[in-house]
Amino acid sequence: MFTLILLFFQQSEVYTMSFLTILLPIFSVFAIGYGIGKFKKLDIKSLSFVAIYVLCPFLGFETFYANALTSRHLYIFAVIGLLVFVLVVLILLISRFLQVEKKRKHAMLLSGVFLNGGNLGVPVVLFTIGEEGFIYALMIMVVMDLLMNSLGIYIAASGGDGAITKKESLIRTVKVPILWASIVGILLNQLAIPLPVQVEDMIVLLADAAIPLVMIVLGLQLATIKIRSIEFRPVGIMVLLRLVISPLIAFAIVSLMGIGDTVLGTVLVLIAAMPSAANTTIFSVQFNVDPDFVSATTLLSTIVSLFTLPIWLTIL
Repeated sequence: MFTLILLFFQQSEVYTMSFLTILLPIFSVFAIGYGIGKFKKLDIKSLSFVAIYVLCPFLGFETFYANALTSRHLYIFAVIGLLVFVLVVLILLISRFLQVEKKRKHAMLLSGVFLNGGNLGVPVVLFTIGEEGFIYALMIMVVMDLLMNSLGIYIAASGGDGAITKKESLIRTVKVPILWASIVGILLNQLAIPLPVQVEDMIVLLADAAIPLVMIVLGLQLATIKIRSIEFRPVGIMVLLRLVISPLIAFAIVSLMGIGDTVLGTVLVLIAAMPSAANTTIFSVQFNVDPDFVSATTLLSTIVSLFTLPIWLTIL
């Protein structure tokens, strides 16, 4: 028994050091944005507009143009879709219990449902599981991007200022070009239509700029938050939901589907344990959906994941 406990802590220490290496560039960009925000007052909403309406559409297009959709994506979509549904129901119940206002409810949905499966989940899976897991992680990233660029935008658009009908929320959602760019990317990929090299290089250049800007915006937003103003109870609940409850739900789903002992099942549970996605911050800023809450949850869940992810890897 003592040997098992010792092995657990040894593995956890190795994984934690590896995660520190993986996360160092991410936290460095957060820190740059935070430092800029402390020394210079910038218009965060304008920067989020550039991210959402200019750079992220190219990122959405490139993601789906470069990664072909297969029948496996439908299977992954079913698992992720069920996970998202359960998380949404749980968050709605929690928000009703806490008696929060509309903006906070939608902020909780953004930060609790959508996870960092791309710039954190993919490299973590590659390092810990290997090439086969890496391929599955890319597939899951594509599915999550599709959900975030549709459902995520709808949640943000419908949770902003003032009373807004479902029709108006849908209109706001379809006006955001990320969804359309993703659809065009899917169509060109499925039809095997090649792009001129110069055009593809331009798209990749702009797509690569999207994630750093999103992370800088998160840092800028964090610079406006005062520690004493953070409501640690609801933020902590969302961190717990994101890092502990979400992978438990995913584990139950893959077990019921009979893939709990497969590489795909392991990757699905591991990705479900990732922290909140940074993209949710720019959505909350652009549509004014309690951005302080979303930013605080994103940062705190990312920090705490340094300790929870090694535990999940040891268990899996």
